[in-house]
Amino acid sequence: MNICEKLKEVKDCKLSANRLYAYMVSDNTFTYISDDKEMNGCLVLKQFYDNEGNKALLMIFIWIDPHYPRLIKDFIKLADDKAREIKAVKIYFVANRNEKAIERRTGFKKAFSTFQKDVM
Repeated sequence: MNICEKLKEVKDCKLSANRLYAYMVSDNTFTYISDDKEMNGCLVLKQFYDNEGNKALLMIFIWIDPHYPRLIKDFIKLADDKAREIKAVKIYFVANRNEKAIERRTGFKKAFSTFQKDVM
């Protein structure tokens, strides 16, 4: 539940605590925290098969205390290691942030464009 509480610290987060919790207790989900006592970062990964049929990991949620910005590199390595372990060929995540900043900080490259339309 401490991880779900971190959603409140994410600006303009669209993910609800109930949805995150549902992901965390579902099959093929991997949850990590950086430190049991202080929890200065957390990562939730979900195994799935992408549109091309590749086994992949989806970064459902990642939160890092602003005082530990280098922790992002540790979480990316953790995701890489988990992908190799389960023989996933790609790692995906969806973000509502500056694309250039994401590429610079994570090494991920934009692969797709996502479009949305509200259904009324």
